[in-house]
Formats: sequence, structure tokens, C-alpha cells
Amino acid sequence: MGKEYIPVTTANTKYYEPQTQQEFDDLMEGVKVGDMVFSKWVLGGIWYTVGLNDETNPASKCLFPNIIMEEALPPLTRWGLERLHFLKENRKFMAAGFGTVGLHKHCLEIEKQAEIRKRNMMAAIRKDPVNLVTERDKAENPMKWVQRMNMFQSQIHETIYEDLIYS
Repeated sequence: MGKEYIPVTTANTKYYEPQTQQEFDDLMEGVKVGDMVFSKWVLGGIWYTVGLNDETNPASKCLFPNIIMEEALPPLTRWGLERLHFLKENRKFMAAGFGTVGLHKHCLEIEKQAEIRKRNMMAAIRKDPVNLVTERDKAENPMKWVQRMNMFQSQIHETIYEDLIYS
């Protein structure tokens, strides 16, 4: 999933590696903001940076995990963003179950499937004798050709929405 790293620190940064849960709890009393704490009880052991939960209250210390992604995820395009929006608005528990990275990967997969389906459906429509649209039609009556192509594209988009995005 992710890999840990130790961020750039100053000469005043202190590192702590408590061996027991009690040592960990006692340590949290005295650490300063910016110090590094290793917790082997969380996520199999990772480094945390001490920060403040509330900047106006110095006693509100919390730990921020030092995690980076192994690889950057590619950005979502039309179909992935549509699926993401649908899941976040209408299937909140399903979206939460995926987690952030899992949800992004799921939307990327839906995006790929939608593009493949769109390409295949457009090829099938063009080969169908009932819907045959030729270059001659395009030259003779360009507005009618554009109208028919837009109609085909709308039908394909409806199918993709119904089968992939809203399912």
C-alpha cells in the first residue's frame, strides 16, 4: 500500500521508540511539536510526527503518520469522476468501504471499462446496416450526419451510465 519515510527534520528534532504501550503513553506527555515517535502498535509500525490538533491549545497533541504513496495515481477523467460523484452522493457506505486509494482505483477501472465499451459500441453501430453512415453521407448532408453521430453517442452514453456509472 504505502511505504513509510522520515521527513526532513531539524537538529532539535528528537526521535522516540517506546517499547511498551505504557512507555508510549508516558512519552506522549513530554514530546514537543515536531518530534518523531515510532509506534509499533499502529499499522505494523510507522513513524509519526507530533503535531497539534488545535493550534490555540498546546496540550492538544496528536500524531500525524508519515506515509507517502508508492506511486502517484493518475487523475480521473469524465467516467471516473462521474462514478466517484455517484458513489459519494448515493452509495456513501460503499465509497467508505473502498478507502481513499481503493475508491480512486475503482473509479480508474470503471473509466477504462467505459472507454472500451464506448469504442466497441461505436464500432458495432457503424457496422450495423440499419445505422450505416458513410463518408458519402457526411459529404452530401453534413448536418444530418452530425445529428446521427450525436444520436449514436447519446445512446452509448446512456448505456454506460446505466450499466457502469449508476450500478
